[in-house]
Amino acid sequence: MTQNQLRVIRCILETNSLEGASRRAKVSRSSIYNWLKDETFRKRLRKERDTLFYESLDLLKQATREAVNVLINLLKSKNETTRRLVAREILNQSLRITEIRDLEERISEIEQIVKQQYQNL
Repeated sequence: MTQNQLRVIRCILETNSLEGASRRAKVSRSSIYNWLKDETFRKRLRKERDTLFYESLDLLKQATREAVNVLINLLKSKNETTRRLVAREILNQSLRITEIRDLEERISEIEQIVKQQYQNL
């Protein structure tokens, strides 16, 4: 891959449009569209997007842990209203997680049944 292509990939990831990436990288939009037809370029762009996505996901996981710790610490607040609101929030989130897990299990079971019925045809 050329330096221009690598720069364009970085710019695509940093902006929200191909036009913006084109301006930022000082490369024509037609060049970018042509490169997007190239499998090697698309694979590299996909790989860089995936990397960025998983790095962001890791940051969210870390922030989630910190947020949970904040809620847990607020349960020790001297303010009764704060404790009540935090307790309610923790219970609501726990219920939502339980409901989502139950739905996932039920959907998996349904998928298995459909798959078995399809194989029996």
